[in-house]
Amino acid sequence: MYEPMVDLEVNEEVMDGDDWDVEDEWLMAPVTLPRATITALSTYEVGGPSTAPTEGPSFPLPVPGLPVPPTVIEDLGTRVGNLECKHGVVTRKMDEVSDAVVVDNIAIGEIHPRVAAVGEQVQVVEAQTAQVMNRLEEIKTRVQQVESRVDTQSSGQMVVQGHDVIVGSNKQVQTLQTALHETELQNQQLRTRVAELESHMGIVMPYMLWMEERLTVLEKRLPGPPPGPQ
Repeated sequence: MYEPMVDLEVNEEVMDGDDWDVEDEWLMAPVTLPRATITALSTYEVGGPSTAPTEGPSFPLPVPGLPVPPTVIEDLGTRVGNLECKHGVVTRKMDEVSDAVVVDNIAIGEIHPRVAAVGEQVQVVEAQTAQVMNRLEEIKTRVQQVESRVDTQSSGQMVVQGHDVIVGSNKQVQTLQTALHETELQNQQLRTRVAELESHMGIVMPYMLWMEERLTVLEKRLPGPPPGPQ
């Protein structure tokens, strides 16, 4: 850039005392420094740009030695209020999740004893059914033996004593057949009870699995490591 040459010769008339007094007054005049321009928004929303993390300072810093503008203080107060509100919302959500986990733990704790009781009942019914089946096989074997004896005695000569034995054997066969019929009815009742217990188990087990899945989802939402088994 071209700069014009300035004549450095001193004018003696300009160097008079009055001119120096004016220049002294000009040098001693107060100097007003320019203020830094600060832009601040009036309102902020939770989760908006005012609460989003940014790199470096989120607002212009004032020049050192200058007073902080009221807008900056108001901006900081608004942001702190938004953060406190957001923290309160998160705290309430954590309390709700904790309450739900406690309710699920209580429900699961009530289901497990019921499932165990139903399992014990099924085992008892199965044992009773096995005993009835064994008794049924024994009765069938005795009936076959009596029928074989009757057939053998009826093939020979009939005498009065033999006739009495046959009559007694026939009564015994009828008695055994009646006992067999009663045993079959009892066996049918036990099978019906087992079917009812199995149906009850089919209802309880899916509900228990659903509760365990819900508990797993709630545990994943909580911060920190999952709690151990109680």
